[in-house]
Amino acid sequence: MVIPLFPLSMCLLPHGFSQLRIFEPRYKRLVTESLKTNSGFGLCMLSDDKKQMLPIGTLCKIIDFQTLDDGLLGITIKGERKFHLKDFIVEPDGLKRGTIELIDDWPKSLINLTESQKMSQIQATAKMLSDTLRDILHQYPEHLAQYQNEHFADISWVCQRWLEIIPLSAAEKYHCINNHDHKMAQSYLSNIIK
Repeated sequence: MVIPLFPLSMCLLPHGFSQLRIFEPRYKRLVTESLKTNSGFGLCMLSDDKKQMLPIGTLCKIIDFQTLDDGLLGITIKGERKFHLKDFIVEPDGLKRGTIELIDDWPKSLINLTESQKMSQIQATAKMLSDTLRDILHQYPEHLAQYQNEHFADISWVCQRWLEIIPLSAAEKYHCINNHDHKMAQSYLSNIIK
C-alpha cells in the first residue's frame, strides 16, 4: 500500500482524534488527494531531533474540514490502523509518499470500572488510568465528545489516548507503541501518573 505521509512531532494512534492546521501547498495536496480517494494518509511521528520519521505510523482519515478564522484549512482526523513504513520517496514539492504494511492494533483488554475490594493491582492501576483520563478529557468537551463511554473500559484504548496527550519524548512513546499489546505502556504510564 502506498500513501502520502504527514510527518509531525505529535502522536496519534488508532481510534484517536486530532485537529490539524494545513498551510503548506504539499499538505494541501495531501488533503485534496485523501478526500478524493478516501484512502487516507499516514501520520508519522518524528524523532526527537526532528530529522527522521519513526517507522511505525498511523493511517488516518479526514472526518471533517473547515476554513479557520485565520483563513487556513483546518482538518479533523481519526486514526484508523497502525502501519510499518517500509520505504518512502520525496516528490518534487516535498510531499513524502511511503510504502506501508498494515500491522495489528493492540487487542482490547477490558477493565472493571466499578469499585471492588478484591480488585487486583493491575486492575486498580487500569481503573486509575481510565478515571484520570476521563477527568482530563472533561476539560476538553469537544475532544471528549468524539469518544464513547465504553471506550474507557478498554485499557488498551486508554493507554493509546494517554500516549497521544502525555508530554513524553518521541523515543519514549515509540518504545511503548512498538509492542504487540498495551502492557508495557500501562506499566510505564502507571509509574508516571499517580
